[in-house]
Amino acid sequence: MSQEARYHRMLPELRKANLVEATLVCLKRHGFQGASIRKISAEAGVSVGLISHHYAGKDELVAEAYMAVTGRVMGLLREAMAQAAPTARERLSAFFRASFCAELLDPQLLDAWLAFWGAVKTADAINQVHDHSYGEYRNELSRLLATLAVEEGWQGFDADLAAISLSALLDGLWLESGLNPGTFTPAQGVQICEAWVDGLQAGGRQRFSLPKGC
Repeated sequence: MSQEARYHRMLPELRKANLVEATLVCLKRHGFQGASIRKISAEAGVSVGLISHHYAGKDELVAEAYMAVTGRVMGLLREAMAQAAPTARERLSAFFRASFCAELLDPQLLDAWLAFWGAVKTADAINQVHDHSYGEYRNELSRLLATLAVEEGWQGFDADLAAISLSALLDGLWLESGLNPGTFTPAQGVQICEAWVDGLQAGGRQRFSLPKGC
């Protein structure tokens, strides 16, 4: 039986996972511009026509891969938080440790992130997935920070603005790790994020005050 015939027999979830992995390999190897449908189909061991049957084009396939990767990342982060102590600070610490675990610092995944980010402004389908996934990511951080504010008794704390700041810090660290893994260790990445929260608790939270009347 041919590879393509076996592919047809796969469960939908396995077919999708197969194409996602092939797409990630091609993004790492060729970048967004160079990762053509033909190259992805060859990597997956299926015909171009079969991919075209399921996806309108490369942008839609890459968007599907982006969604799958962000779902994997969010699942890992939420699992880490679920296993932590119930306080907001402990769950934030678990979030940081998971963010710098070996799976999320895998070079293939980081290369894929760089390709996704580079394609966000060039393809509407990818941009939509980016907006959704980052909204979900920031909302998770915002909920954690809002809970921390309640536990600490902070009045007028803008958790949404603080989440944007913390998200940008994490993105910058991931980007730096992807470009130059020797810049800092995973433990130091966690340390930097913990220091950011320490700064909130030491008084930096006042920089994230809601406007009066809100």
